Amino acid sequence: MPSGLGYLGGYGNVARSAYATPAELGAKPWALDFNIESGWPSFPTAQRVLAPMHWQAGDWDPGLRHWSLPFDERLQEWLQDVDLAAPSVLAAREFAAQFEHWQAKPEAVDANGIPYQCRWINDDDLAWVKDENQITRELIELEVLMKQERAQYLDEAWMQSDNIAAYFVHFLGMDTPSKPWTAELIRCGLSIGNLVYMHYKSRFRRVRPSTLCPGLVPPWGPPRHPAFPSGHSFLGHFIALLLLGIPGLAQRYGVFDEGGKTGRQVKPEEFTAKDAAGYGNDMRCPLLWLAWRLARNRERIGVHYRSDSSASRSLAFGIWQAVTKQGGELPGINLPTLRDVLRRASAEWPAA
Repeated sequence: MPSGLGYLGGYGNVARSAYATPAELGAKPWALDFNIESGWPSFPTAQRVLAPMHWQAGDWDPGLRHWSLPFDERLQEWLQDVDLAAPSVLAAREFAAQFEHWQAKPEAVDANGIPYQCRWINDDDLAWVKDENQITRELIELEVLMKQERAQYLDEAWMQSDNIAAYFVHFLGMDTPSKPWTAELIRCGLSIGNLVYMHYKSRFRRVRPSTLCPGLVPPWGPPRHPAFPSGHSFLGHFIALLLLGIPGLAQRYGVFDEGGKTGRQVKPEEFTAKDAAGYGNDMRCPLLWLAWRLARNRERIGVHYRSDSSASRSLAFGIWQAVTKQGGELPGINLPTLRDVLRRASAEWPAA
C-alpha cells in the first residue's frame, strides 16, 4: 500500500512490526485471565497515569514526523517511498492540492468554536476534548472489550493491522490480476485516506488509550502516531464507500433496507454520515459492515477509543461526499484520476 513513510529519503530502514509500530512493540502473548486472586485483578486497568494529554512532536514515528509540521501540499516527504506513476498516488496528489476544502483550519470555526471542516465530525465524538469524564468512560469501555472480546478477535485484528486492503479483496472474492482497476481504486482510498487521517491526527494529537491506562496492554503497538481519528476506521469506511460507487458492486454488496430482508436497495445519496454506524453494525450494507468490523477490532486490542472510530466514520462520509460531489455542504473536490479509476473499475463488475 502507498505508505507515505518517506524513510527511504534518509531516515534509514527503521525496523517496524507494522505500519508505524516499532519492532519492540510487536506482537506479544498475554494470557487474558481476569480472575481475581488475593483481592487483586490480573491486569491493573483501574490505574490511570497522569501523562500529557496531547501527543508531542518527538513521539511520532521517525518516518511520519513530517505530519507534525505544517502541511506540505506538495507532499515531498510523503512521496519518497511511493510509486509516482501509480494512479492512486496521482489521485492523492490532486486531492492534496485542494487541501483548503478538506483540512480543519483553526481560523475557520463555527458558533461552538469547532473548526469548520470538523462539521464532518459529530460533536459527541469531540466531547473528550473538554470533558475528562468522557475519557474515563471510554477507557472503561475498552476495559470491557479487553475482558469480553479481545481473545476471540485477536488473530483477525493482527492480520488487519497492516492488511486492510486484503480483507476487502477477500470479502469481494476478487484478485488483482482479474480486477486490476478495482484493486487500484482500493489503493486510491488508502492514498487519499493517509493524507486525511494523518492531517486530523496532527490537528488533535490525542494520546493512545494505553498511555493513560497501561493495564490495557495492547498485544502490539500502539503505533507511534496520535489516536484521533482512527486510521483503520477512516480507511475502511472510505474504501467501502468508493467501492459502492461501482454499480455492479453496489448491486451485490450495497445498502439495503430492513437488514436486506426486503431486497430494496438504498442509493448511496440517500444515506448520510449520521447513518454510517447503523448501516455497518445492523448489516444493511455488507461493505460498511466490514469497515465497522475493522474499526471495532482496533478498539478490542486497546489502541483506539470508541470516539476515534466514530469520528473517522463520519469524516470518511464527509470526504467521500466531497470527492464524489454527492451533495456535501462544502465545495466538491475535483479528482479526475479518481473518476477515471472508478470508471475502469466499474467495467470489471457488470451489473445484472
